[in-house]
Amino acid sequence: MNYLSIYNSLIEKRLLIPVPNIEYSEQHHIKPRCLGGDDSKENLVRLTAREHFMAHCLLYKHYRTSKLAHAWYSMLRCDKNQKRFFTAREHESAKKAHIEALRISMKGDKNPFYGKTHTDETKKSISEKITQWHQDRETPKEQIESWVERVAKLPASEKQKQVVGALSKNKITLKNIHTGECKRIDKSEAVLYNLDIWKHPGVVTPQRRDSCVHCGMESVAGNIARWHNDNCKHKDKLLNL
Repeated sequence: MNYLSIYNSLIEKRLLIPVPNIEYSEQHHIKPRCLGGDDSKENLVRLTAREHFMAHCLLYKHYRTSKLAHAWYSMLRCDKNQKRFFTAREHESAKKAHIEALRISMKGDKNPFYGKTHTDETKKSISEKITQWHQDRETPKEQIESWVERVAKLPASEKQKQVVGALSKNKITLKNIHTGECKRIDKSEAVLYNLDIWKHPGVVTPQRRDSCVHCGMESVAGNIARWHNDNCKHKDKLLNL
């Protein structure tokens, strides 16, 4: 794919048909400064937020430089005055390009910390800051207990049970026998998968089975641990026999 041709078409379009003043737009350097561009009026064009994001994407995919990767990744950042919207896939692509550029540009002696080590004092300071950060983020015990009393102990309403049931009724879980990847999909989508490769998790990795010491019920070990043995509802009745 000729990414540069697509980029040039986008720029030519906006030079001929500027973004209406009533619409949100952002200023873009036609020739990036990292490639020798300047701040002259002739090298600037206003693009919509999406066009600006795609412009940096196209520039990176054509030139493949670390600076253009970082410029594209920077488009993911926005403040309250910017109206940028991008899909999860676009976010992932930009971040991967950014990370790969960092991996190359910071490799070996290119890394400013290459061959150096932190002093014991620095390590101690970092450790204390991390510990303090975790303590500051920790939810107070009183808040947790309050939430448990107000929400967690409340029985699920019939409406909630119906909603949860409806959501899971037509769902199935498939596991790739080669990669171990699991997917939760609608039953109707199963025809899109190769069922010689995508199988029920219980078939790919059979779960250990166990039986309740009180009522003798046999099931997967997780169910027995959760609902039987010490938690078996028949325990007291059977012990009194």
